[in-house]
Amino acid sequence: MIDFDEIRKEVAIRHNVLLDKDDPILVTVTVNDIVLNRYIENVTKQYEAANLALTVNLQQQVEQSKATAGKIITDASNYVSEQIRNAILEAVNEASDELKHKMREAQAASHDTVVSAHSVQTAKKSALISAMIAGISAVVAIVAVITVLLK
Repeated sequence: MIDFDEIRKEVAIRHNVLLDKDDPILVTVTVNDIVLNRYIENVTKQYEAANLALTVNLQQQVEQSKATAGKIITDASNYVSEQIRNAILEAVNEASDELKHKMREAQAASHDTVVSAHSVQTAKKSALISAMIAGISAVVAIVAVITVLLK
């Protein structure tokens, strides 16, 4: 509230003019006070509405950022999984080719060993080693496929 006595006193000190309690200038001060208070109320309401809208927009942006980040992470994860899957399939194919090569070598060795008994012993050993390599390669290939499927 406005202290009219304080205003009257200040006017008397500064200007050597005594204002009555019902002086029209004091009515103007009252009108100005009312107008300013209403204006402050309106500005405060507008500020609160703008603040609320800004908060809502900020929250929407945060949610949108989270969704975008989630998509980026998912896409990156899928890309890495695909690259690993391709690398494992390539390794399995190489192991399969190696196994086929070893099998051909074993077949050639066993064909050559038919000629002599000593060669037969050698062929048995080569076939056993090739079979062991084939078994190990098969186990490695199965483990690689299982690993890819589990990811």
